[in-house]
Amino acid sequence: MSLIAQLDLTRFIEHFSTFLARPKDFALNPLPPNIWEHLQELEHLDCTPPPTLICLKDALKAFKKGGLWRLDTLFAFVQIARYFAYLKALANPKQHPHLYAYLDNIHFPPALLELGTHMQDTPALKSGFYPDLDALSESLARLQAQQKKLLNQILSKSGLQPYLVDRQVHFVNGAESLLVKPGFSVAIKGQVILRSHMGYFYIEPLEARDLSRKIQEVQNKIEENLARICAHWSGLLRPHFLFLRFINHEFDYVDHIIARVQFAKSANLSFIKPNDRGDFALSHFAHPNLNNPKPISLRFDRSLLLITGVNTGGKTMLLKSILSAVFLAKHFLPFKIHAPTSSIPHIENIQAIINDPQNSQNDISTFAGRMLDFQRALNTPQLLLGVDEIELGTDASEASCLYKVLLEKLMAQGAKIVVTTHHKHLALLLAKNHAVQLLAAHFDPQAQLPTYTFSPGLIGKSYAFESALRYGLSPELIEQARGLYGAEQENLNALIERTSALEQELRVQYAQLEEAKKIHSQQIQEELEQLQAKAQAQQAKQSALEKSYQQALRALQDTLKEFERTQNKSHAHQQIQVIKASLTQSKPTQTLKPPKPPALTQGAYVRYKNQLGTIMGLNKESCLVALDNGLKIKINAQELTLATPPKIPTQVKLERKPTATASMRLDVRALEVLEALQEAQDFLANALLAGFEEVLIVHGKGKGILRQALREWLKKHPKVIAFEDAPYNLGGSGAQVVKI
Repeated sequence: MSLIAQLDLTRFIEHFSTFLARPKDFALNPLPPNIWEHLQELEHLDCTPPPTLICLKDALKAFKKGGLWRLDTLFAFVQIARYFAYLKALANPKQHPHLYAYLDNIHFPPALLELGTHMQDTPALKSGFYPDLDALSESLARLQAQQKKLLNQILSKSGLQPYLVDRQVHFVNGAESLLVKPGFSVAIKGQVILRSHMGYFYIEPLEARDLSRKIQEVQNKIEENLARICAHWSGLLRPHFLFLRFINHEFDYVDHIIARVQFAKSANLSFIKPNDRGDFALSHFAHPNLNNPKPISLRFDRSLLLITGVNTGGKTMLLKSILSAVFLAKHFLPFKIHAPTSSIPHIENIQAIINDPQNSQNDISTFAGRMLDFQRALNTPQLLLGVDEIELGTDASEASCLYKVLLEKLMAQGAKIVVTTHHKHLALLLAKNHAVQLLAAHFDPQAQLPTYTFSPGLIGKSYAFESALRYGLSPELIEQARGLYGAEQENLNALIERTSALEQELRVQYAQLEEAKKIHSQQIQEELEQLQAKAQAQQAKQSALEKSYQQALRALQDTLKEFERTQNKSHAHQQIQVIKASLTQSKPTQTLKPPKPPALTQGAYVRYKNQLGTIMGLNKESCLVALDNGLKIKINAQELTLATPPKIPTQVKLERKPTATASMRLDVRALEVLEALQEAQDFLANALLAGFEEVLIVHGKGKGILRQALREWLKKHPKVIAFEDAPYNLGGSGAQVVKI
C-alpha cells in the first residue's frame, strides 16, 4: 500500500489534482530552488489558472524522431506561449521579484510567436494568412448550407412523415443521414448506412449524395492544405526542439504552483516551508481526511514520540497526522494549520508501519512483516518512521525488549520516530531515555468516552474494560475479566502512571533550576565585566593625561630652543624653568585606581586576559595561577577576575583551533577519481589538525561514479566515524557529511 493510502490522504490528493491543467503526478521532482518564493508571490497575484492542455510528451518524442505536428499540437504550444506572456504582464518586479525574474529569463523563439498571430482561440487558423485555405473554407460553408437546406426540404415531404422516426439529421459513418422505419422505400430513395438496435435504418437520401461527395472532396482538400501548413510550421520549430521540451516542463511547474495556490484559496488552507533546523511544532493542525476534526497542537522536540493510552482515543490518527504534516509540507501542498506558530522539518524519507502486513499468499506473518519493515527502516537515512501498535503479532514482553533495541538503534542513526502502544512494558523501558517524549491519550471515566486530547510526559492507561462496556459487552463478563486481571495489576498500573507523572514534574523543575542557575551566572559575569570595563576606562583616562603632559613639555622645550636662539638666553632659560616647574606641580601625582575586584582565595577559578585557570597560591600582591592550558604563571592579583568554572563533561574531548589553511567544505566536482581522492585525503588531514568534527565533501550527482568511489574510500578511512548524504539545502545526494 502506498504511503498516501496509509496516511488516508488519497481523497485529498485526488481533490488537489482537479486543479491541475492537465493530468500529472501531484509531486514536484526535483523541487525548484525558488518554489517557496513563487508560491508566496502568486498568493498575492490575481491571475486566472492555466488553460486545459493535451499531454505533449508523446508529441515531443515523435517530433525528435522527425515527425510532424498536427494543428492541435501546434495550438497547445501557442497556448503555453500566450499564458507565459499573460503572467509576465501581470508580474511586478517590485512586488513579485522572484516570479518576474523567472518569467523574464524565458525568451520564446520568434517562429512560435509568429505562429500565435496566425491561430485563433481554438485549434484553427485565422483567415487572411492562407488564401487557398480561405477559399476552400468558404466553399465548404456554402455547400454545407445547401445540404442543410436540401435535407430540411426532404424532411418536410408529406409522404415521408409516416416513416420518419425523428426529424433529426444524424451524422453516421461520415455522412448526413435520416432515421427511418422499415418500408421507407415507397416514400424516399436512399442508401442504408447503418441499422439501429431498434430495427430502424439510417439512410443517406440519393438526392443529397452528390452534394455530400462535393463536401467530402472540399474537406479532403482542406485537410491537405492544413497538412502542408503544419509541415511548414513544424520545420520552422524543429531547430527549437530543446526549448519546446523545456517550456513544456516549465508549464507543468507553473501549473503545479498555481494549482497549489488555487487549491489553498478554495478551502482556506495554509503553506508551511520545511526547515532544516529540525524544529517540529504543530499548531491547530487538522488531518485532511477528517470531518469536523479536533485540531492538534503539539511540539515534537525529541527523537521518539511514544503515544500511549485509551483505545479509540485518536492515537493512530495522531500518528497519521504527524506523518501527513511532514509529507504535505515536503511537497509544498497546503493544509489546515496555524502557520505562524508552526514549524515542520524537511525529512527526506517517510515510512509508515501501520497496517497488518500478514499475507497468506506470500507466507508472511504479522511479526515477519514487521521485521521486514524494520529492516528497511534501518537501511534508510534521513527517516521519519511511524509505527502503530508496535507489539502487534508476537508476545508483548519479548517484543518490548526487541523493539527497544531497534528503536534506540534508529534514534542513534538520527531518525525521527512516532510509536503508538497499549503495553506499558515498552513504555517503561523507553521512558528513562531522555530522547523519548511521552504522550498519553485522555479518557473521561464518567462519560465513558475518550476525549481525543493528549497530555505530555505521561504513560496513559488503556481503559480496555471501560471501552468494552461502551461497545455493549455485559457488565458481568467485564467484572469476571477484572477479577482475573487482579487488584495488584491495577495498583501496579496506577503506580506506573503516577511515577511517570512525577518524573515529568521533576524534569520540569530541574529544567527551571538549570535555567535560573544559568541566568544567575550570566548576571555575575556581566557585573564582573562592567567592573573590568570601568577599570580599563580609568586607566585609559590616566594614560591620556600622561600623554597630554609629555606633549606639552616637548612643546615648551621646542619653544625654549627657538627663544634662546633669538633672545636673551639666560632670561629665557629662567622663564622656561619656571613654566616647567609649574607643569611639574600640575602633573597628576596620584594614579586613579580601579575599584577593588572581589576577594581572591586559594582554589578560586579566575580569568587572566583570554586565559582561564585556578589559583594555587597567593600573597598580598601576587598570585600563582595554574592555567587550563597547563602553564603556571605568577601575576599581580589586580589583573585577575573571578570566572564561572566550566561543567565537568562525562567524556573528555580534546579540541584544537582550526588553522588558517583548514576548511569545512571540499568541492571535487569535475575531478578525476584519483585526483578527487587525493584532494579528499589532504582535506581530511587538515580538518583533523584543525579540530573539526564534521565536514562536507561535494561530489555532485551525475552518473554516480565519483560518489560511489568516494563512499568506498570513506568506509576504509581510519579517521572517518560515519558519513551520509547531506541535507537537501547542502546538496542532498550530491554531497557527503563526514564525521571525523
